[in-house]
Amino acid sequence: MSKTNAENIRAERDRALARVRARQDLTPQAKQVAIARAQQAAEQKLAALLEESTASYERQRAMLERKLFGGDDSGGYNAMSARDARERAAKLTDPREAFAAFQRARRDGDTDLVKAIASHAADQSQVKILGDAWRPVVAAYAESSPGKADTYKQLAELQRPNSGTDWSYALDTPSELGRLSTAQVLQLAGSDLTVWGDGPDAA
Repeated sequence: MSKTNAENIRAERDRALARVRARQDLTPQAKQVAIARAQQAAEQKLAALLEESTASYERQRAMLERKLFGGDDSGGYNAMSARDARERAAKLTDPREAFAAFQRARRDGDTDLVKAIASHAADQSQVKILGDAWRPVVAAYAESSPGKADTYKQLAELQRPNSGTDWSYALDTPSELGRLSTAQVLQLAGSDLTVWGDGPDAA
């Protein structure tokens, strides 16, 4: 859905550029201003869409992590044990050491530490490139319970918008603005020059 909306924003921008370029009544300066304004409008729409998509991603990830790592450790000894486990897990910086600690905790029946290390690994797995080394810990945790395997699969497949190979929110630069800096484009878009026209042609 987000990708389709982003494509619509780019298509709308392209139509605006085509209209401006086709107008014979505009000076080169007026065309450049109109194109800068169309570009800025599209960038603002894509930024708003990315913010909305990222918020949706964060909500979905939080929900899946609650399903995967959630549990009642809200009071008494459980709360103290869980907090201690989280503090110990947070000190693990090497994924190999974390996996070894995870295996020891599982062998010893320390469920709080098992969960804490897996949760810590899930956080670390979001880091670009380096995060891949932490995923075996989370996978091993998910495999320990059939009900968690599907949740982990969904979590592993979840991708943050505008990261990795997601180019949905990218916007190419019109040739008329290619040699200008971002500041110069903004200055053009915000200039006092009035470009007359109707509806989308107005700039």
